[in-house]
Amino acid sequence: MMHWKSAFRSLARRPAFALATILILALGIGATTTLFSLIDAVLWRPLPYPNPDRLVTVYEANPAKNQNLSLVAPGRLEDWNRMSQSFEAITGQNSENVTDTSLSEPERLAGRRVAPRFFAVLGTPPIIGRVFVPEEEKDNGPLAAVISYRLWQRRYQGSPSVLGKRLLLRGNGYTIVGVMPDGFMPADIDLWMPAQLNAWLLGQRDARFYQGLGRLKPGVTPAAAQAELSRVQAELGRQYPATDKGWSAIVTDLKEARVGERRASLSVMFWAVMLLLLIACANAGGLMLGQLYRRERELAIRSALGASRLELASVILREVTILVAAGATAGFCLSLWGVSAIRATFLNLPRIEELHMDWRALLFTIGASVVAAAVFGLAPALETIRTELSGRLYQATRTQTRGRQRLQQMLVSSQFAVTLVLLIGTGLLVRSYSKLNQVNPGFDPNHLITFHVGAEWGEDRPAIGRMQHELLDQLGQLPGVEAAGMTNFLPATGATLRFEVTLEGLSGDADTGKALVGERTLGGNYIEALRMPLLQGQGCGELQTDMNAPVKAIVNRAFVERYAHGMPVVGRHLSFGGQAWMNAPRIVGVVADAKEDGLDGPPHPYAYMCMAGGTWPDPDYVVRTSGDPRQILGAIRQVVHRVAPNRAVFGVKTVDDVLAASLDTPRLSAAVLALFAATALVLASVGLYSLVMLAVTSQTKEIGLRVALGAEPGRIIATVIRDAAVTVAFGLAFGAVLAAFAVNTKALRSELFGVSVADGVTIVSVVATLALIAVIAALGPARRAASIDPIQALREQ
Repeated sequence: MMHWKSAFRSLARRPAFALATILILALGIGATTTLFSLIDAVLWRPLPYPNPDRLVTVYEANPAKNQNLSLVAPGRLEDWNRMSQSFEAITGQNSENVTDTSLSEPERLAGRRVAPRFFAVLGTPPIIGRVFVPEEEKDNGPLAAVISYRLWQRRYQGSPSVLGKRLLLRGNGYTIVGVMPDGFMPADIDLWMPAQLNAWLLGQRDARFYQGLGRLKPGVTPAAAQAELSRVQAELGRQYPATDKGWSAIVTDLKEARVGERRASLSVMFWAVMLLLLIACANAGGLMLGQLYRRERELAIRSALGASRLELASVILREVTILVAAGATAGFCLSLWGVSAIRATFLNLPRIEELHMDWRALLFTIGASVVAAAVFGLAPALETIRTELSGRLYQATRTQTRGRQRLQQMLVSSQFAVTLVLLIGTGLLVRSYSKLNQVNPGFDPNHLITFHVGAEWGEDRPAIGRMQHELLDQLGQLPGVEAAGMTNFLPATGATLRFEVTLEGLSGDADTGKALVGERTLGGNYIEALRMPLLQGQGCGELQTDMNAPVKAIVNRAFVERYAHGMPVVGRHLSFGGQAWMNAPRIVGVVADAKEDGLDGPPHPYAYMCMAGGTWPDPDYVVRTSGDPRQILGAIRQVVHRVAPNRAVFGVKTVDDVLAASLDTPRLSAAVLALFAATALVLASVGLYSLVMLAVTSQTKEIGLRVALGAEPGRIIATVIRDAAVTVAFGLAFGAVLAAFAVNTKALRSELFGVSVADGVTIVSVVATLALIAVIAALGPARRAASIDPIQALREQ
């Protein structure tokens, strides 16, 4: 205990060194722990279900029809569940937002309609109550609902008396029978309702709207299940050739399906933060080596009094342990803030609701601390053991050995090498993100606001159509509103329906004779609201209320260029699924390409269907204003309340925000790496400053002699900066080799858009920045060297 007290007193006599070291370690350990918690929650931690490795997603596929991944028809899903031997059970779900009018104000709730066996497949019991019984899953059965933990806490304050209460959905009372635990499903889901499909809908084998979900039997792999399910589907193809022939099944691990697309970006960030931790440890080790020089007389006295080399190393290691423990504690506290910031900022990350600090993060912090202690304390301890101090008591104030300087130079060079790698990676991602932001989306996203008005698929469609017509009419008359329309999916959201169509009088694709198109259902002045350039013909015009009226279609430039073969398309018909030409939609216009599938890809052929009101009950309403669209939100709510008083307004956001959300992943990667790279740059600069200052201090006599012999201050400054430049140059050369490997990894290349891994602007900017920072870091000690008083220097030495 006495030795530890002595270590505390020793550090207390050097508060600047102790605080600087603790801060450096806190940054490294805190950033590393934060990213570990994020990656652990998203990629590594098992899903919160029993035996999660046996859970899979199940979808249909028909490559011949360019349907590489399709939702599942309910009747086919029931056949799969009955005929397959690889699954314990297969179930499905589909989204359905509902409006609850059981309270004084209508409230939109995010719901899921679930097929039988849904809760059995996932295997998680409710925390109170029960899940659905077979009677409630049948057509015309009792209406029941299971609610989420979040809704239970928010609306019912976690009271057990919630069981038996009723939700009023579409005028029907749904009895709450259970509450699922926190984290059971994504946090934006409020309740689950039984699908209760009738026999007619189960027989519609082309009605694909289920997201399939299955639990494998023990020992069965997803690949084996997919092969067996494809054989089952082949048998169904023989039974139902008109609807099932040519279709197969796709089985994917559930966790991979949820988070697989984020794996590359998170892997890049994790390795970046590990490099940052190494920089922090190397920096702290360099500071400790500098302290060894200043304490050489103290250690020499200890050696002269009989202390062994191992005992002297123990003195250093005890201080290292105290500093690492303090830095780890501060870093863990810093990571608490970091985790909260990520949860509040990146709401669209998969499994973000599972991100929190737990015992795994604590263990990682302890492990990072052990690594930090080893890296940070190893060099000083070895230096203490290696150096013979007992014979250097008289020389303890003499010039520091060149060997110690070389060791510190190696640490600083390694910091600049790793910093170069981080800065190049960051520069590439930032440039890529910047280019994504500069992509022309094909429409004007400014002054646009979008929202939903609660409506359900099971409601009276003509009544919904009349409501939509009245809403668009009154919204268009609001002061400051230039145009109002609606669509089933907004651009760049990743939501798209694709169909094979036949273009009247033209052959379409050379191989199939058909055209594969993305589809958007439009209403009102949507084209005008988005200011999509109209190249030929006309837009949709006023929303129709007659659902039997002829349907108009608008196609984009990519459609014309790919399928029209130079022929005019306005006036021709598009046939979906073999429609007779007289009943098929007629093309009335051509618009410029919009980035419907995302800003990072080329435009694809699209058909915009000008459908009647009620065709899509729950569209995205879009309103263009002459000023800030948020200013008219109150007026929009008044219009909705006037037209449909029992319906909730939700999902309000600007279209600018919609586009920004589509770039969440590249923004996260660029922002996190930029933060790490900036921290690494600061640490490397501090390390270089400490090295140069130590060199100046240790060479005071030599510099004093040179000044006495007439050396000019400018020459002294140039010499000091030149020595620092050599250290930095070695680091940059080694870093260039590391960067050549790092930037060519698949993980980083997959994150880039419009930027080459050998981007000259990035590389030159990074090298110039590091050179400038190195000069600035060395300039202070160099100016101090130039101002040394030779008489005072010789007297002190």
